[in-house]
Amino acid sequence: MRRLALVALVGALCGCEPMGPIPGGRLSGEVVATPVDDWTFATAIETLQLETRPDDPYSVNVWFVSQGSRLWVASVGGDVSGWGEKMGADPRVRLRIDGKLYERKAARVTEQAEIDEVIVLYKTKYDYERDPKEDGQAVLFRMDPR
Repeated sequence: MRRLALVALVGALCGCEPMGPIPGGRLSGEVVATPVDDWTFATAIETLQLETRPDDPYSVNVWFVSQGSRLWVASVGGDVSGWGEKMGADPRVRLRIDGKLYERKAARVTEQAEIDEVIVLYKTKYDYERDPKEDGQAVLFRMDPR
């Protein structure tokens, strides 16, 4: 009971935005209306904030990778992770990078060549090796323009 009260208090103090591993609600920031042709400006940023479920916003901090005009996030928990499941039900998302909001549409990636390309990007950016036990669980989403 105390833990739940503490989580609620932290959420209230943080303006309901995600803090570390604690999810939040609606993200604030300046909405960027122009198309993004190149995400290079975001490569040095470690995490972005991802908002799902526009009718009842749910936001989390996630790792991401990008190349040119494409940006991806991976849900290691697959379809059963909270935000992965929400994107599967409603692909409308918002990303916050460096205080700016980008309205996107989450597209689940199933083509193996693209998945392999993104695995290399994650390994390069985060020095991250997938645990073989995760095979079949992770779900990859490309953040396409709306």
